[in-house]
Amino acid sequence: MTRPFVLTVAALALMLVGVAQAQVRTERVQFAKGASSKTITGSIKGDESVDYLVGARAGQTLSVTLKPGNASNYFNVLPPGSDTALFVGSSSGNTYSGRLPANGDYRVRVYLMRNAARRNEAANYTLTIGVTGAAASAAPAVPAAPAGSAVVTPGNMPAFCRGEVAGNYGTRPAYVKTDPVVRRKDGGSSITGTVDKGNEGMKRFECRFDAKGRFIDVMALTSDGE
Repeated sequence: MTRPFVLTVAALALMLVGVAQAQVRTERVQFAKGASSKTITGSIKGDESVDYLVGARAGQTLSVTLKPGNASNYFNVLPPGSDTALFVGSSSGNTYSGRLPANGDYRVRVYLMRNAARRNEAANYTLTIGVTGAAASAAPAVPAAPAGSAVVTPGNMPAFCRGEVAGNYGTRPAYVKTDPVVRRKDGGSSITGTVDKGNEGMKRFECRFDAKGRFIDVMALTSDGE
């Protein structure tokens, strides 16, 4: 009796996964000639989400602003070939601006939070996407860690990063949000995130560590004028 039941549940789970994947719609964003941004109006309902594909190059700046019609309506920014978000709207708000690390198609994913999706709520929204600046001719060299820097294990890097960012920006670690640790091609590690500067808005940053895990620096990804 047990085995047929398990098989039935497994088959049902596969069916549900297929349904969930079918809810994601993809649209390519094309800017008008001479324009560097585009404003899009759209709507989603329940489990629906939309991936807006934006082609950009390393060194350029991607800017996204969402005006939601539902308090549970947000967007994430995902880099080329990865499902690890550069920006998570549900924790960082409805505005993003950041210097891009690689060439390729970036996905701006618009969605409803799970609580609203389960109630089959709908959202009408306005999304503005822009790409500005020149592409980097080459990846910038990562500086060496300062002499005497302590080695930080990967598990402690997020907390260490939050402490350094809080000191640099004159705030408390509680106002600093970090993304997962990412390994760079040079063997080092990086952590991006946001710091809430109150009236000055959300600021993007990147903490960098060398291949031995030694802290290098905190690099601002949002200029003071943004």
